[in-house]
Amino acid sequence: MSVSLMLAALVRCVAGCNPGSPDEQALHVLECDTESGATRIVQSVKGVQGTTYFEFDAGGKFLYSTIGERKDGRRVGSLVRFAADGGRIGAMERLCELPCEAPCHVSLTPDGKRVAFAAYSSATAGTAAIDGSGLKTCVLPDDAMGPNRKRQQKAYAHCAFATPDGKRLGIVDLGCDRIRFFDPVTMARDEALSVGFDPGDGPRHAIWSKDGRHLFAVNELGNSVVSLAYDGVSFAKIGKWSTLPADADGSKTWASAVKLTDDGKLLMASNRGYDSIAFYDVNVADGTLKLRNVAKLTGSFPRDFELMPGEKFMVVGHELSGAIQVYRFDRADCTLTPVGDPLPAWRPLCFKFWPKG
Repeated sequence: MSVSLMLAALVRCVAGCNPGSPDEQALHVLECDTESGATRIVQSVKGVQGTTYFEFDAGGKFLYSTIGERKDGRRVGSLVRFAADGGRIGAMERLCELPCEAPCHVSLTPDGKRVAFAAYSSATAGTAAIDGSGLKTCVLPDDAMGPNRKRQQKAYAHCAFATPDGKRLGIVDLGCDRIRFFDPVTMARDEALSVGFDPGDGPRHAIWSKDGRHLFAVNELGNSVVSLAYDGVSFAKIGKWSTLPADADGSKTWASAVKLTDDGKLLMASNRGYDSIAFYDVNVADGTLKLRNVAKLTGSFPRDFELMPGEKFMVVGHELSGAIQVYRFDRADCTLTPVGDPLPAWRPLCFKFWPKG
């Protein structure tokens, strides 16, 4: 293999860890070989606790995230960004302090001009310009709590994502079994666009189909995936599919991440407890799903995962194993086979590959 081909096979990925790492290492840069699956940690960043989820800008020059700190005896979150040009994490820039704890989820609006966030415990959501100006926030109301008394005592903001046209910001509310929508600049609520889920579903994260006509949401408490049709004005429920095989104990597992292959024809959802990835064929015409396989994993609690570019391998963060594991992905059979030894990492939970170019 020529040197140019060898370099083309190497890609870099950021892995984030839960707060509380004993050695304060919260971010790792992985170098991955897309042809062999071989992966190694080439950089670790300390002292930035709270960078649980993050997002690259379109050019891969900045990584947007949050940090959590203690101030006057209370937990305070801030939006931050890291220089990321050249495949390394550089200096951190504070953008703005937030009126809440460090958010659990961060994303960028489609135009790349605003950072959106959701803070779980305080049910606070909002956006700010990418330079930190114009911060707008809201607190989700406790007006429709679900029946799970341990997990749905109040509203819990778990994910922030924009509609395909960028005109609305969706906030996934695990506590109240719904997704609420807001103006991304003013955070004025659009109640007409709100969509409810079955009581006790506990929606966690959501992802759009490639054409933006369908929204797929993974239910943490219900261990299922819901498909919704979207016409730009309202949603209509298409169906709901379990993330577990029929003989699995749903009381001891919690679905977490939801992803799509590059062509949008295969949807994937991870199960924590019944440690596995569920694979579904996607009917791109009508948004229905068909379960292909629930592939068991070798580690514990797969909080997040990501396919490497080329989609021959998958990187999985096993939170309770304290390890990152690479798996060979067989798309024909929707199976996963471990490759190499796991990489030690404190409760890994988010992965983002550098954008192409």
